[in-house]
Amino acid sequence: MDESYRPRALRVMAEYGEQDPAWDSDIEHMGPVTLAELGVSEDLVRRLRGWNERFNAIALTDFRFGSAAVEDAWADEGLRLAYELQNELSDIVISYVHDDDPRPLRDRRGPG
Repeated sequence: MDESYRPRALRVMAEYGEQDPAWDSDIEHMGPVTLAELGVSEDLVRRLRGWNERFNAIALTDFRFGSAAVEDAWADEGLRLAYELQNELSDIVISYVHDDDPRPLRDRRGPG
């Protein structure tokens, strides 16, 4: 990432592969970001990567979870992690792809 560039908006989104599950939304820089380079804590980066690894673990099932309850729990965990990311990166607008609410997390009340 260019030293002078800092994203204005990120999407938390599971993705096949080992990169951090956060994507820059800017047309000029669209793609995965390295969260540690943005100052995200090691603990949160580790937990986000673990969440993404659970998504990757179902690759051989055409990304189908074992049950709706398992998928819902995974999506809820991702939302909680996205809120934590918003708290750590208060200057960046964070959105979450794996639910039906398109609003940035700043515009939501918080996880239930």
